[in-house]
Amino acid sequence: MDNEYIVFMEDEAQPYSDIVVVDDKFLFLAGLVSEDLETRDEAYGTIEFETNRILDNLKVILEKYGSDMDHVVKIDVLVSKWEYKDAMNKEYVKHFKKEKLPARICYGNVAIAGECKVEMAVVATKK
Repeated sequence: MDNEYIVFMEDEAQPYSDIVVVDDKFLFLAGLVSEDLETRDEAYGTIEFETNRILDNLKVILEKYGSDMDHVVKIDVLVSKWEYKDAMNKEYVKHFKKEKLPARICYGNVAIAGECKVEMAVVATKK
């Protein structure tokens, strides 16, 4: 099978696909930051706000492409300041069933686009 490459908005300054669908089963999502899904404008706020916005948006995106939060298998989390990790974790776990927490790695003190405090890259399977 051919891979499917999905770009939400064409932008030469953003040379990547937002999602790559592999074998019509696996969804590889580029890094998500806190943004308005319609306008694509970044939405800055507290680490709690940004974490919830990203994961709420993730739910919408996954449902649109045949998946859901129960099918997230891996997340790479980047926080701009390591001290944000605990507050991010408190919000993060609210979006997943305890028995279905994705595998994860968390990087700290990372430069993220704009003034974003957190970014997440996700791997999921379709339902």
